[in-house]
Amino acid sequence: MTTEESVAAEKQVAKEDRAAAQVPENRGRQRPRSTYVVAALVVVLFAVLGTAAFVGRGTVKSDDLLVTFAWMLIPPLVGAVVALAFGRRLLRRLPRTAGADPTTRRRIGQALRDGSTDDPRLDALARKEARTRVSQRWLLLLFVGGLLTQVGPLVSPVRPFGRVLAALLILLWGGAAWWRWRGLREARRYLAGPPTQP
Repeated sequence: MTTEESVAAEKQVAKEDRAAAQVPENRGRQRPRSTYVVAALVVVLFAVLGTAAFVGRGTVKSDDLLVTFAWMLIPPLVGAVVALAFGRRLLRRLPRTAGADPTTRRRIGQALRDGSTDDPRLDALARKEARTRVSQRWLLLLFVGGLLTQVGPLVSPVRPFGRVLAALLILLWGGAAWWRWRGLREARRYLAGPPTQP
């Protein structure tokens, strides 16, 4: 791919990004019902875990269980409201895969896994996604740090419930770290390869 063709492909990608960002306003406000169902389930799950933690310590009597559960609902409920209110705005500011449709995003992911593609336009999109992944490599350190913070509660023999919760969090942090490491490795391998010739 010559320099002129590479610049043209980058301009096409930028044009598609601008077109994808111009979504009708009423469409941006619509949320599927499943979003609210998942948010409600997360709120209840965290309230149950918080209540169980207090019960496990022996600081809550069975008569006060309902009151404790009601208090435990408040923090995740506030978090869910904030996430639903501001999450869409934050996601719009994050770098996306060139505003592509789901099929193109799948093809970009496949190209990154394969390490190359025959389509010059797809190559430009894949290189943009790879550069985004490399620029966000600090997330890997964040996930590893989160995993390490749970090692202490995991080996603590004092609170059995805390050990179970720490094990679950280690699985979550470890899975996120592995996923980010794999994506970073794919991105670096893709960027090391030559650009696709038309």
